[in-house]
Amino acid sequence: MKPVWFPAGDRGLLLDLTGYGAQLGGLPPAEDRQAFTRFARALAQRIKGLLTAGQLNGITDLVPGLASLLVHYDPLQISAAEIKKNVSIILEAPDDLAHTPARTWQLPVLYGAEAGPDLAEVASRCKMSEAQVIETHATTMLEVGIMGFLPGLAYMTGLHPSLHLPRRTEPRTHVAGGSVAIAMDQTVIYPLDSPGGWNLIGLMPIPLFDARRVEPVLLKAGERVSFMPVNAGEYRKLQEACKDGQLPIAPIQAG
Repeated sequence: MKPVWFPAGDRGLLLDLTGYGAQLGGLPPAEDRQAFTRFARALAQRIKGLLTAGQLNGITDLVPGLASLLVHYDPLQISAAEIKKNVSIILEAPDDLAHTPARTWQLPVLYGAEAGPDLAEVASRCKMSEAQVIETHATTMLEVGIMGFLPGLAYMTGLHPSLHLPRRTEPRTHVAGGSVAIAMDQTVIYPLDSPGGWNLIGLMPIPLFDARRVEPVLLKAGERVSFMPVNAGEYRKLQEACKDGQLPIAPIQAG
């Protein structure tokens, strides 16, 4: 599909990499959308490199999406037409877009029962046992596509197709911080208590956001994530170990 530009206010341009697939009869498959997400992130890094080198001016912010790139700019320094021209040159040589190596995390999760009140329903709807849902979810490597509307909330793409479900028909007014939830082709972990409409399958004891840490936000776009089932005792120990801003786990550093 050919990327399509859309105006985003008087200081923004949205580049939809899918060619606005929703109007063309549907979005691309989940595996293709993940590739679009990586491409949007790499494109943003390439543009940032040009800005740093002084080869491009007037762009004030870049926001990669799941299949798009939002470009904020100063119209007194650069026009929309100039941005489109410069980006089109980059798009003509996609092989030059480098993908930045990223860290890999294995996050502990207490699955089911009170920690995951929707696990039984998820298992039933997916025609699996609860144990199979846990094993499938925990052994699938995910990728942080974008960061969300709460501090530290990461939309992790790549959920196994056997677990693809829509959001709940009736959202909850309260979801506990640390809740692990699935919907569509994604997993999220709610960083704070908030409303939510995703299917809750577990709890993760490590805060995704803690202002006391050197790096307050745990996950970043592009990083890879898998999960490790833990029991209630292990969950409590890890939760206790996070007091005072400590981080009891460490990522595998990118090579």
